[in-house]
Amino acid sequence: MRAGRDVDALRAFERAAWMAPDDPRIQWALANILWRLGRGADAVPVYERVIALLPSEAAPRCNLAELLAVLGRVDDARVQITAAIGLAPNAPHIHFAETILRLAQHRPAAAEEAARRCVASAILSKFAYLNLGNSLLAQGRSAEALQAYQTARQHCTPEDLRTMRQDLDWLAAHYPHLPKAAYRQALALFTPETHHG
Repeated sequence: MRAGRDVDALRAFERAAWMAPDDPRIQWALANILWRLGRGADAVPVYERVIALLPSEAAPRCNLAELLAVLGRVDDARVQITAAIGLAPNAPHIHFAETILRLAQHRPAAAEEAARRCVASAILSKFAYLNLGNSLLAQGRSAEALQAYQTARQHCTPEDLRTMRQDLDWLAAHYPHLPKAAYRQALALFTPETHHG
């Protein structure tokens, strides 16, 4: 994955998951790479397997909730978030899932509230600021969104860029009236050839 060879990484994770079907970390990594490669529907049962292996952890439920929201299964996403809250009501991953769910529900102001809680949690800053940028851009607040995206970019590694662009593509599909110039600038920020200070 660090070398940018996602397809080879997928094959390696698939082999590892086959060899260690009860190792939740390997299953989790497999689900993540499937989603990253645009195979979200294939990732759902793998995340469900992780949840079965780690029934008392909130984070895999939150990951699944985010994916379900992206896939348009908002009711199923809400079920997973509710279960995560029941396990760990203060888990910061819940804010990430809430942000994506609210964006999927076309509630960008509510998504912004959740995204600001993501930022305040100080975990996964690259995704926290990306979520904030997405919720601001969905509200037409281009300058603020671009500031958030620039902060997200500063926290990115090269292997993150595909995921960032995927999230922006999803946002554009759900919010066709995004400010076009700001959206193009955001995409450019997450282009691998672009250098940032």
